Amino acid sequence: MKIVNAQAIPIRIALKHPFTIALGTLTHSNHVLVRMVDDEDRVGWGECTTFHSVYGYDQKSLYNVLTDYLIPAVKGLDPRNMADLHHRMDQAITFNLMAKCGIDLAAYDLVGKADGVPIHHLVGGKRVDCIPVTAAVGIGSIMETAAMAEERVAEGFDVIKIKIGLDPQGDLERVKAVREAVGDGIRLRVDGNQGYDRETALQVFTRMESLALEWIEQPLPDWDLEGLAILADRLETPIAVDESVYTPYDAHRVITAGAADVVNIKVPKCGGIYRSQKIAALCEEAGIPCFLGGCLETTPGTAAQAHFYTSTQNIISAAEMEGPWCYVDDVVRDPMDMRKGTVKIPEGPGMGVVIDEEKVARYRVDF
Repeated sequence: MKIVNAQAIPIRIALKHPFTIALGTLTHSNHVLVRMVDDEDRVGWGECTTFHSVYGYDQKSLYNVLTDYLIPAVKGLDPRNMADLHHRMDQAITFNLMAKCGIDLAAYDLVGKADGVPIHHLVGGKRVDCIPVTAAVGIGSIMETAAMAEERVAEGFDVIKIKIGLDPQGDLERVKAVREAVGDGIRLRVDGNQGYDRETALQVFTRMESLALEWIEQPLPDWDLEGLAILADRLETPIAVDESVYTPYDAHRVITAGAADVVNIKVPKCGGIYRSQKIAALCEEAGIPCFLGGCLETTPGTAAQAHFYTSTQNIISAAEMEGPWCYVDDVVRDPMDMRKGTVKIPEGPGMGVVIDEEKVARYRVDF
């Protein structure tokens, strides 16, 4: 089995509502699909995405890296040999993990289709049939934030993630308003997206302790492991890291520094399923649980998230995988099944979803 061809396809689909975090606002997808073909004309699909103000490169950069470096590097390789695939990509260009994710997922989809099995069968099996999903609430006014959280709870979600990091006092008031609106039976997380300094974070989150948060995610800059360790030591609420961990080496540094109680693994950010499972395994050895974060994926990326979640032992709690339901449309024939805040694991070959190539053509953008 060999990869004989692949193509990077940028797509742009509008969000139903703009999504604002401490580092910027998204209005459309920044995704690039990867269409990979093997020597028997089977087709595998992958998806990668970015948010330039968070990750440092944009959709055009993803497309260029895939087209100029990664796709040429993997042609002729056996997609079953994932270690070799990633080694060749790393030889072709360093970093650029989000672009490498597109190749990783397309290869897994291709192998699953060749073998007639879902991806989770290839990477560890299925430990759950359904995944609880987190509903994210972006930065807005106090009333808007509370109302949005109430709406999401009414839809069946029982874990809410509140974006913070632009206004410390306003953040405190917004989170309090959400807790009052949804009651004590709903789990709340907050995500600062690196928006705080040490002193402000300690002041604000000491006051948030009474709100019974599941955890506080990435309150400080990604490089400030010492500051994160101070917060982890002084606060009762667990500290989660996201932007501080892209690779197993990052995870090792975080663990050594005592900078996190829990680690957010995002499949695109970490370079695909293969690399993400290595991070989860390293954290498990250290007794640090992980949770599945999201990058507002469309359905192909969300299906990959589902396979990663169900096949990886050290992934806890609700997953951030509501991306497909945030867009006005998608690129698949049939959407995944979301009911009362849970998503079923796809069971078809590969990703378990069927790409609608007419929709791909409709939403394609050219550079």
